Amino acid sequence: MKYYHPAVAAGQRNWDAELLRLLPPALACRTVAARSRLLARWLADLGPVAACAVCQTRPPSPVVRPPDLRWMADAQRFSAPLRRQLAYLQANRYQGTPYYVAPGNGASPAFPHEEAYASPALPSPALRVLAVCRYWNMIHYFYPYTYAIGEEWPGVLTEFVPLFAGAATPLAYRRTVLALAARLHDGHATLRSDAVLEAATGEYIVTAALQFIDEQAVVLRVRHDGLVPPIPLEPGDVITHVDGTAVADLVRQRLPQTPGSNRAAQLQTIARELLFGTTEQVTMRLLRHDKALTVEVPRLKYSALPPVRPVVADSMYRFLAPGVGYIDMARLTKEKLPLVMQAFRRTSGIVVDLRNYPREFLPYQLAGYFLPKPAPFVSLARFDPSYPGRFLAVPADSLLLEPGTAAPYTGQLVVLVNETSMSLAEFTAMALRATPRCLIVGSPTAGADGDVTRIVLPGGLTTAVSGTGVYYPDGRETQRVGIVPDVLLRPTPAGIRAGRDELRDQAVEIIRRQPPPRSH
Repeated sequence: MKYYHPAVAAGQRNWDAELLRLLPPALACRTVAARSRLLARWLADLGPVAACAVCQTRPPSPVVRPPDLRWMADAQRFSAPLRRQLAYLQANRYQGTPYYVAPGNGASPAFPHEEAYASPALPSPALRVLAVCRYWNMIHYFYPYTYAIGEEWPGVLTEFVPLFAGAATPLAYRRTVLALAARLHDGHATLRSDAVLEAATGEYIVTAALQFIDEQAVVLRVRHDGLVPPIPLEPGDVITHVDGTAVADLVRQRLPQTPGSNRAAQLQTIARELLFGTTEQVTMRLLRHDKALTVEVPRLKYSALPPVRPVVADSMYRFLAPGVGYIDMARLTKEKLPLVMQAFRRTSGIVVDLRNYPREFLPYQLAGYFLPKPAPFVSLARFDPSYPGRFLAVPADSLLLEPGTAAPYTGQLVVLVNETSMSLAEFTAMALRATPRCLIVGSPTAGADGDVTRIVLPGGLTTAVSGTGVYYPDGRETQRVGIVPDVLLRPTPAGIRAGRDELRDQAVEIIRRQPPPRSH
């Protein structure tokens, strides 16, 4: 009714207020018949629904996924007269400009008129029920990947309504929201900048970086730039316990409340969280060269940390070896791209590092330097505002990569990815993969591609989801799957201890083994 009925979809009714008004009498119903009569009156009181002359019109582009309205036919939940009312509403749905949904970023939807009810930090039980109903509804009708969640989405609503109603503290409410978001298996579905969660996580951080390798929390690097005090950790250390709790136990505790498209992406989030705490010191047990150690590690206030200085000046590009160029996508800009490609025009190969989030949107421009002719690289599914729940294909000819130069680069291209490669990084990797001499090296990416849709929930919470369906041109999935490398390679504790970037070293070796490129 929120997205289909003309009185509601056009914004003539405050639908939050309608839900809160209906909850007490609905909860008082003891039979299906009584509840159906209540809902039928509610629907009728919204006013008549005129016959729709265009609702059966063929959509402007192919249907990728039809709406899932199987719930309307459930005779155990709804009476026959109510089912007929709902079927009529489906066939004669609102066709004007929607109030609760609008075009968002790229091909994704936006939800412009949802009240945040930001105060207090713990909304009332009724508003908490509203939160789960709002979120479930948005996902059911406007999330392109409900089929990939791995379970029936209606069952998630049944499970979480009582959990939301029973969340008795601001922190419990937020953790319940995170648990619901985690069921999407979508790396975009995190909670953004929330003071309650940040206070629980702690304002102090260990000045190091961790990465899970073969289910072990390995110290990837330690900050030694003279701007922060030294700490007793070394690259390659395997952290086994944090303040007396085994890392494996912490992972089991946190996974259900850690949104992520796949396990590697979830572990990446947990790895960062393990460094935070509420105290200025943490006791860590670790393995160093297979020897067990216990160390007291200082934490610093995160907000007071001085920024990290770049190791190499202007390191958005450089030479890794004679004839081998390197591009850091976290630094590359559109303005500098022609200069970079000019500098590498006579090289045997180029390494593009996507183990980061690209600084700018460059997939089309960068791929154009490697293409002799137009090439497809992606297919998209966008929401259909005229039929909530339906997703349509974006015209393929609008997504083609085009050559950007008369003399394309003919050397070897190697793209580095891992679980930190997410969203725009994954989209960029797909574009580069469509070029003639590209190899992708590393481990599967985060599996959360597509334009982001923002969601606001009671309590002033902000979260998001992947709002556009992203696939390879042949229809293969990227959501949850990620970009699967051509050469599977992960770093090792030994390589980290030796100060080596094993993926980058492998990329250089691949380029050295290739025959020299044709003249440019």
